[in-house]
Amino acid sequence: MGSKADHPTAVRIMRYFGSKISTLPYLHHLVSQHIMDGTFCDPFGGVGSVGSFFKSKGYTVWTGDILNFAHFFQIARVKRSRQCSFRKLRNHFGFDNTDDLVRYINSVNDPDSWFVDEYSHRRQFFTHLNAEKIASCIGLFYRWSELGLFSEDEKKVLLASLIDSMDRVANTAGTYYAYLKKWHRKALNNFTFKLIKPIPKQVKAYCYLEPALDLVQRRHFNVLYLDPPYNERSYARYYHLPETIALQTNPIVTGKSGMPERFHISSDFNRPSKAKTALVNLLNVASFDLLVFHYADTGLISQNEVQQCLASFGTVEDCYITSKGYTTRSASRNINHHIYFISNA
Repeated sequence: MGSKADHPTAVRIMRYFGSKISTLPYLHHLVSQHIMDGTFCDPFGGVGSVGSFFKSKGYTVWTGDILNFAHFFQIARVKRSRQCSFRKLRNHFGFDNTDDLVRYINSVNDPDSWFVDEYSHRRQFFTHLNAEKIASCIGLFYRWSELGLFSEDEKKVLLASLIDSMDRVANTAGTYYAYLKKWHRKALNNFTFKLIKPIPKQVKAYCYLEPALDLVQRRHFNVLYLDPPYNERSYARYYHLPETIALQTNPIVTGKSGMPERFHISSDFNRPSKAKTALVNLLNVASFDLLVFHYADTGLISQNEVQQCLASFGTVEDCYITSKGYTTRSASRNINHHIYFISNA
C-alpha cells in the first residue's frame, strides 16, 4: 500500500483525524488506473494531504473546506507551487531573504497574556515558555495584518505555519478537545516557527473556503474524491484552537478544552439523521467522470445505504482497505474503509 515516506512532502504536518496519508500511494494507484491526469476535486480537503499528493502527480487540484485553518493549510500546501516572497514584509524590516524573516519571528518575545493564561496556566496545552513564544507570534502576525504588510496568501501561509509549528509542541493526543494530564515528550521540546513547504510542481491548484456542496457545482471534474466526516465528531470542536488562531481572535473560552463560547460551525455529515441526505444532495449536483467515495465501515451512513446511493450514479467498484484511525490511547487503532469507484464517463 505504500508508506508515509512515499509522500513527496514526507515532512511532519499537524495530526488531523481525517488524514489519509498512509493510504495515499494506494489511492493514487487505484485512481490512475481509471484517469491518469486532469482535474481532481477534494471538497473535504482538510489540511491538504490528499490534494498536495495528487498535485505532485500532475493533476489540477481543487480543494475546499469550511474551516478557516484547514483552508489556510490548503493554500500553503496545495495552491502554492513556491514559497511566498513576503516582499513587503522583508522591505519593511530590511531583510534580504525569507530565512532572515523566520529568524526574526523566532526572536520576538512579546507574549499576549490571554493565550498564555488560557492555554498554559488554566489548561495544560503548552508549557509556559512555549505558550509565550506562540503568543508572541500570534500578536506579531495580528499587528502585521493591521499594517497590511502581507498579501492574503502570505497571511494564510504564516498562520497555517504557526498552527503547524504549534502542533509540534502541543500537549495533546492529536486534537485540541483535551490536553494530556502528564507532559508528553514532544510538549517539552522548544517551540520553533517553521514555514510549511509547498508542493513545487508547476501545476495549477485552486482552494476555496466553502461547503462541499458549493465547490462541486463550480465545474465538471475528471475525478471527484469524496471523503466526508463519517461520525459525530465535529472537526470544528476538536480543532477549535487552530480555528481561533486562523481567525485572529481572542474569544471568551470555557470548559476543560478552552472552547470559545460562541462557536457554531457544523456539517450535516456529522449528524445521523442528515448524513445520507447530505450525500445524496451532493451527488445530485456534481458532475464527474470518476467518483471516488472513501468511507469507514463504522460510518453514520451504513454500507448498504452507501451502495444504494452510489448505484444510481454509475457502475460501482468496491475496494477494501485498513488504515489507522484517531485514538487517544497509545495503542494503534485500525479502521476498515471502503473506497468506491463510480465511473460516469
